[in-house]
Amino acid sequence: MLATSELMLQSRLNESLRQLGYDVVISESAEAVSEALAEGPEALIVDLQSANEPLELIGRARRAAIPVLAYGQHTKANILRQARDSGASLAVPRSEIVDDLPGLLARLSR
Repeated sequence: MLATSELMLQSRLNESLRQLGYDVVISESAEAVSEALAEGPEALIVDLQSANEPLELIGRARRAAIPVLAYGQHTKANILRQARDSGASLAVPRSEIVDDLPGLLARLSR
């Protein structure tokens, strides 16, 4: 599941994930993400800057034993740290998710 409202990156990640063989559900609102989490996705990928209530979403996913890959601006290390503290399996700068999505997903599934 992909939680972001930024259309350009959303499109790019969606395409990359589909090429890797994943079915992708894109949700922008916290309510829609919560509903989709009930379906038990393989993972939640959350944009810390554009998702609605990202830290709450991370907590919900972790309580449901769903691994979380969070990403955000490299200049906002405090937000990346908060994501890890909230239970994100990985919290990386935005450039890393663009450059190494397959590698990050492999680390996430360990």
